[in-house]
Amino acid sequence: MTVALKSTHHARASGVQPGTKPGVRPHLAPFVPLSTPRLVLVALSLEHAPAVFAYASDPDISRLVAWPRHENLEASRRFVARSMVGYAEGGYYEWGLIRRADQTFLGTCGFGALDVAHSVGDIGYVLAKPYWGQGYATEATAAVLQFGFAQLGLRLIEAQAFPENIASLRVMAKLGLRYRETRTMSQESSISRPVYVWQLEREQWAKGERVGS
Repeated sequence: MTVALKSTHHARASGVQPGTKPGVRPHLAPFVPLSTPRLVLVALSLEHAPAVFAYASDPDISRLVAWPRHENLEASRRFVARSMVGYAEGGYYEWGLIRRADQTFLGTCGFGALDVAHSVGDIGYVLAKPYWGQGYATEATAAVLQFGFAQLGLRLIEAQAFPENIASLRVMAKLGLRYRETRTMSQESSISRPVYVWQLEREQWAKGERVGS
């Protein structure tokens, strides 16, 4: 199942360092579109809201993510609108995944949080079910990892997934991430669940370390 947790599906990654004066942001790379052989990664817009709702309202997906299921299209519109504000303000990196062949919206990939003070990013991705198992998550996440290390200057990127999400863990392994630890995540339902944390350091990424390498 092609879903990896982000800290939240809704919060903008501010990138504000501790002690930074209100309204003052450190320099961060601007949001830019990315491309891969089969995908174009773009800024979210309101026209994408119905496609976002298609996966964000799916109970099979909501059980694998940390954010609450979208109960109606308006919830997806609000998420996209907040994303658009994030792009305008800066420090927000969430891409919509568009398949080149037919311009179909497949899902999203990006950073749910950025700790600028420690150069750490939290990456996640989610694809609608019809597009699972076709390598799209691996392809998109590889592009976002490159942006994080090369453009944002991160030294460490981590991803999280629930233990039962074997397919997502395989994506992480293919991209060179390694298991770090198990944490406990408390969700809005007050239920605590274990979550696997995988990490990739910039030096490992630069060496191209992958499974089987």
